[in-house]
Amino acid sequence: MRTTCTLLMVALVLGAAVLVCGCTSLRGDNVQNQTPAGAPGENLTIDEVLVRDGNFSTFVRALDASRLEGLLTGPGPYTVFAPTDEAFSRLPPGTLDELFEDPKGNLAEALLYHVAPGEYPASTGGTIATVQGSPIDLDATGEGMTVNGAKVVRADIPAANGVIHAIDAVLLPPEITLPVINETATDTSTETGNTTNITG
Repeated sequence: MRTTCTLLMVALVLGAAVLVCGCTSLRGDNVQNQTPAGAPGENLTIDEVLVRDGNFSTFVRALDASRLEGLLTGPGPYTVFAPTDEAFSRLPPGTLDELFEDPKGNLAEALLYHVAPGEYPASTGGTIATVQGSPIDLDATGEGMTVNGAKVVRADIPAANGVIHAIDAVLLPPEITLPVINETATDTSTETGNTTNITG
C-alpha cells in the first residue's frame, strides 16, 4: 500500500513538472510559448491562418462546402487572394446562395480562381496563372496592389506554405456565368467576369 502511494505521488510530481515545463519557455524568463506577434502564420498553413484570422469565415465555409479545404494544407507554396467577409457581403443578393448550390461546380471553380501556385508578394505585377486555370492580372503600381481590379486591403499575410492577400471583392473566372438577380425585375440577363461586386 505504501509503495502504491509513493508511486502515485512520484507520478503526480512528474506530471506537474512536465506541465510547468511545457507552459514556459526554455529561456527561463517565464514567458509562455506563443507565436510571435510579428509573424502569426509562420508555423501555420494557409487554411489555419484563414480560420484564426476571423475575417475570412465565408471563404473558409466555402472551401469546406466545396471540399477544397485540403488544398491549402499542402506544401505549396501558394498565394491566396482571399475575399474578406465584407467582400462576400457586398455580392448581389442571391449570388452567394447560388454558388453554394453548386459546391463542386461554380463554387469550386470560383475558389480555385483565388489561388495561384507559387508565392507572389504584394509588389508583384503582371499576369499569373491560377489553380483554376484562368489567369489573373496583378497590378502593383501606384497605391497598393489590385487583382483583376479588386483592391488588396491587407497584403503579405505569412503562412508556412505561402502567402495570403485579403481582397475587397469576390473574383469569378470568365467561364462562370451566373444569373443577375434583380428583385424588381424578371430580367434573365447574366453576369460574367472577374469581379462580382463593387471594389470601392
